[in-house]
Parts: sequence; C-alpha cells; structure tokens
Amino acid sequence: MKRKWLTIGIILSFLTIGTSPIINAQDDTVPQAIGRVPITILEYKADGTVERTVFRMSPGQADSFHEEMRNTQDLEMRLSIYKKYNLISEDITVDSLQAGMQDKAQRMGLIQNGLISLFRINRSPFPSNVYRNINCSVSGNDPTFYGFCFSLFRPLHPSPKILTVISGGCPIKSKGDWGEFDLEIADPIILIGFVGIIEMGYHNSWRWIQYDGYCVYAQAKGEY
Repeated sequence: MKRKWLTIGIILSFLTIGTSPIINAQDDTVPQAIGRVPITILEYKADGTVERTVFRMSPGQADSFHEEMRNTQDLEMRLSIYKKYNLISEDITVDSLQAGMQDKAQRMGLIQNGLISLFRINRSPFPSNVYRNINCSVSGNDPTFYGFCFSLFRPLHPSPKILTVISGGCPIKSKGDWGEFDLEIADPIILIGFVGIIEMGYHNSWRWIQYDGYCVYAQAKGEY
C-alpha cells in the first residue's frame, strides 16, 4: 500500500515540476551520411519499452514526407504515410495504439490506483491556459522544432516509462474523455502512458518533431 501511494506521489510531483531534469531519449550523435537526411523513429510500446530506429532519406524524400504529413490531421492517414515511407510496421494501426494505451494504463496502475479520478477531481486549480485530457489521442508536427524530447522512468523499475515531455513550442491536438483541444503553440507538452510514434530529424541546421498516438493523460500549456 505504501509503495502504491509512493508511486502516485512521484507521478504527481512530475506533473508539478513539468520540466525538471530527466533522461534524454534523443541521441544526436548519429553521424549524418553525405546527402542523406537522418530520421529517428521512437516507437513507444504498450509494455513500456521504446524501440529506436534511425532511417536516412534523400532530401527530396524527406521534403515529400513532411509535406504529406503537414497536409493531414487524421491519425489513420498519418500512420499510412509513415508506412508509405517504410518508417513503421504495417501492424501499427489506430486500433492497436488505442488498445496499447489501455494496456499500458493497466501496467502502470493508473486505473487500479484511482489516479484518473484524482486528476478529474483536481482539474479546477489549473490556470486557464493549461489544457488536459485523459484516454485521448494526441498528434502534432512542427517542421521548425528546436527543443527536446525526454522520457522519465519509474525509479528502481526498468519499465514502464511514466512520462514523456515534448518541449520547444510544438502544436498539439487531442481528443478524448475530456473533450478535445487544438493548440498552435504548447510548451511543455506532458504525456503519461503514451503509446505511439515520435519522429525526429534534422537537416541544414533545422530540427523537427512529429508525434502520433494515444495516452492515458495529456497536459499542455499554450494558446489556440
């Protein structure tokens, strides 16, 4: 029982500090092949593991890929674009991501411990420009991103990952049990129990990030 409430306290403290020192999930040390654009795919799985794969595209392919992603907001269509460029497995679908999010919530004890109910009770103290959602889809893409993507781990436990923080002024769209919101600029973005894809890359000194999936809890501070 004490351990259960300790876990709840740790997660709530993460929500309060938001951008405290955390473990970097991004590795910028991969050398860039001449004439190729490195694309890093982080697949956040239901079991708490993260599979990291680095692809390299021609500049033309990378431009076409991001142009297609910018022109669609539908999650199913965005996943199909990832597959078109062979960046993710054909097995990844909207349904599998949603089911994975529910499974991850069970693994993390977020349902058994009543943490979702606690979030619901404590909604009012948050400032008007802080938006939250639970059991929700999340997506966004920013071709001029220059910031960071971090993951936090439960202390003394190798999995599952608890918290993903995306920062740097990224947009976010979310639709779930608490309705929906669409922010043009959000910093930071906090995702608990995220299952999905985060794609990062850089080319000619520009960085970008795209993220698509489902999460148990989403929080973003920003503007419409």
